[in-house]
Amino acid sequence: MIFKLYAVWDGVVGPKTYFSSFPMFILLVVSIILIALVIERFIAYNKRREPDANRIVKETLTHLREGDIEGALKRLGDQDTPIRNVLRVGLQNAELPPEEVEKLMYARILNEKDRLTQRLTPISVISVLAPLLGLFGTVDGLIHAFHEIAVTGTGGPEVVGEGISTSLVATWTGLIIAVLAVIFFNVFNRNADVLISRIEAAVQEFLVILREYQATRG
Repeated sequence: MIFKLYAVWDGVVGPKTYFSSFPMFILLVVSIILIALVIERFIAYNKRREPDANRIVKETLTHLREGDIEGALKRLGDQDTPIRNVLRVGLQNAELPPEEVEKLMYARILNEKDRLTQRLTPISVISVLAPLLGLFGTVDGLIHAFHEIAVTGTGGPEVVGEGISTSLVATWTGLIIAVLAVIFFNVFNRNADVLISRIEAAVQEFLVILREYQATRG
């Protein structure tokens, strides 16, 4: 919305001309959808963020090393965060062979990754769609500009220049939306990849201690 208001304030186009364009209206809707998706993802990540992930992993593995499965499960609690959910699966199946436990834990990791990256596809689609909509708006505006020249029989550099500058605002708007979509997509995707990598490292450490735990039990 900021870039739309700037275009009007800068005198490139008038408010009525700007918002009466169908492609620009579609771009406005797309920008609102992008904002909603970004806000939803920020809220979702904050809800499932684990501030003390390292401490939780360390304390859980300490309980496992001591053979205290119940204590480890109690330490994890029932909070719905990726690292807790994956470790919980391992502890709940600690009597199974380590290879089976590993499969179950990695299956849970895939589930958690899907939850972390959901709704990123629409953001990616917007990053591709917005420039095309902007280009469509520009072409549409140029068609109207030259049509007016043909109908009225008047023209010149001033008329053509005004029509082109007004039309190019659509491309400018589409590019800004696309840039923002790409930035947010990469930020969210990178956060998910980093978190999953940390969980995978914790799983490998968990499996080492699980083998020791099972060996001591004979």
